[in-house]
Amino acid sequence: MKTLSMIAQKGGTGKTTLSIHLAVQAQLADLQVLLVDTDPQASATAWWRRRRAEAPALVQGSGEHLADILRNAKRRGYDLVVIDSAPHSSDESRISAGLSDQVYIPSRPAILDLDAIGASTELVSDLKVAAKIVLNGCPPPTRLREPNIVVEARQALTVYRVPVCDVAISQRAAFSHALIDGRAVSEFDGKGKAAQEINRLWNTLKEDLSL
Repeated sequence: MKTLSMIAQKGGTGKTTLSIHLAVQAQLADLQVLLVDTDPQASATAWWRRRRAEAPALVQGSGEHLADILRNAKRRGYDLVVIDSAPHSSDESRISAGLSDQVYIPSRPAILDLDAIGASTELVSDLKVAAKIVLNGCPPPTRLREPNIVVEARQALTVYRVPVCDVAISQRAAFSHALIDGRAVSEFDGKGKAAQEINRLWNTLKEDLSL
């Protein structure tokens, strides 16, 4: 069993959206997936309750119970656990990251978001856990290149000791539309650009975790 934690000290980075979409993408790849919602806002849980499909499975929990949740998930034969961690909580993030095989740190490309990422990168560096920064909510690329703000964000993030994922996720209406009735973009419009980007991010995660 492999475990991915999505952590961000700043709210509004799209952490829950990425957690949901990667969990569904893994499920569509025939893996047994558990989504763990440790965010007090419980947005992932609200999405799951609107969902018609039973998979991926979801459980709510907190950092103090996370080790037990993971042990139980391993006993039940899950292939992948995706943890949507609580924002603004370094303790919860530290617990989640410390129990994970891989950490993704989502960030929007705006300067205030980039400034706020330092605490998360220091945390994963201290724990020596594998991690990547994932740029999210970006302006869509053109056929020729990424938008300047994304290129500049990649350059600004080189000051940290955590690599930036090659795949950037764009701000697209399909993400909001899909979540309304408990779906992900691959289920809402499997041939759309949003689904293609999530699939590329999933392929990156498969490589990171050797799934």
